[in-house]
Amino acid sequence: MIQADIFGVLAADEFIGARPGVLVEPGDIESVINTKITKTIGKGSDDKTGVGYLVLPIERAEDEDPSNPLAPLKLTLTIQFVENVTINQSASGTQIPIRIYAARAQKILKLYTPVCLTQSLVSQSPVISEFTDNTNKALRCGQIEFTAREADAIPLRRLNRPQLVVTGNAYPYLVAVTSPLAASIYYTLDGSHPYAGNKSAFPYAGPVQVTEPGLFRARAFGAAGDMNTIASDTAAQNFV
Repeated sequence: MIQADIFGVLAADEFIGARPGVLVEPGDIESVINTKITKTIGKGSDDKTGVGYLVLPIERAEDEDPSNPLAPLKLTLTIQFVENVTINQSASGTQIPIRIYAARAQKILKLYTPVCLTQSLVSQSPVISEFTDNTNKALRCGQIEFTAREADAIPLRRLNRPQLVVTGNAYPYLVAVTSPLAASIYYTLDGSHPYAGNKSAFPYAGPVQVTEPGLFRARAFGAAGDMNTIASDTAAQNFV
């Protein structure tokens, strides 16, 4: 679920979300690049071609304090961006270097708290890796490794997590969502990540009727074009 959530966080961003992305199942990183590359290099919503991203498997899961079995779990996973240099720097490409996408992803994920964890994601290293695929010199890859830790301060503003108010003692329940500073709110009823590009997400316009069991999630967004505001963490309510 965390892997899918990371993909949703990136896809919901106005800048990164314009590029095609692929949620990758567990597997060897080299084989992932070779088998998925054609899906990550493609046209984005702006009709530009050249940059895509992969959300790679969780590579390590360990206790923050190995001597304490009840210590918080620390998860490490990798985000890779892939740039076809020849296409990307052409007139039909984005002409934006891969490191720009990787740097914005790093800032966004520093402010993101996974729905099942209590700590934000922060890069293990301030250096964003950039390398060229040995099998294809036209491909340039940027890689960021993340782990669940306390986030440090960065110059981006994140909206507060929306507040959910549930009324009713049995189905159907009514769920009201409030986020005073949000320009828009999206919600889902199937547990998936709420954002405009998710076909299972709906714009919030008033209390939502919940008629069956499932995970209700809501997320607040800033105004279109506001690159200094990051969408909120998701608020969640499980109905059983």
